[in-house]
Amino acid sequence: GCRWCTTDACLEHERITLLHLKPFFVYRNPLQSWVEVKGSDCCKWEGVECNTTTRRLIQLSLISTKWEDNREYSMDNRNLIAWYLNASMFLPFEELKRLYLSGNAIGGNLENEGFGKLSFTLSNLEILDLSYNYLNDSILLSLSELSSLRYLDLSYNQFEGSSHLRGKLSLVWC
Repeated sequence: GCRWCTTDACLEHERITLLHLKPFFVYRNPLQSWVEVKGSDCCKWEGVECNTTTRRLIQLSLISTKWEDNREYSMDNRNLIAWYLNASMFLPFEELKRLYLSGNAIGGNLENEGFGKLSFTLSNLEILDLSYNYLNDSILLSLSELSSLRYLDLSYNQFEGSSHLRGKLSLVWC
């Protein structure tokens, strides 16, 4: 009686969600394996890892889709315009454990569509990498609601607060 169950491919609603995410992350990386073919196994797509039993997405790695090389990152030399992330786009990924969004020119999240909205649905999210973006202090409140996080990387963003937030900020919980 599971309407999403499948044995040989990822879940269809997760595949469709990934295809909706693709246009936001194709600036430098065309994500060529992400194809709009019904039944295409998104568990085999670039940057996607699935649970081998449930075939649900457990890791999404969309690193440096906006910048070619993070090592040459400079807060003063970014040529791209920041964009606001609708974090609720990740809601269908109920088993997601690791989300890597480093180097994507994300300037924040849409009001009422931030990471706080994910706190109940993404109860397995343990790793969140938002380094090398345009984030500022306003993101901190919505991130505080993600109680399952064990590792949060906010390094190389634009925090105005205390000096330890301006440079590298990676938090690890045990």
